Amino acid sequence: RERVIRIFPNRESVYRLVGAVLIEIDEKWMSGRKYLDMAEYWRWRKTKEQGVRSVNQEAPAIKRMG
Repeated sequence: RERVIRIFPNRESVYRLVGAVLIEIDEKWMSGRKYLDMAEYWRWRKTKEQGVRSVNQEAPAIKRMG
């Protein structure tokens, strides 16, 4: 279709247009919403660490009993 109606005068103009579109998409992707919510991760990590601490605190009591 492009050959018939001659939208682009030469290949370089096509490359410039496609390059500009790709750069714009990349900029939107980089500044867009993050896929991983770090606040949720930190909450999970905190609860995991608290669980490990409670297990470690119980372990000496178990050893004393046995």
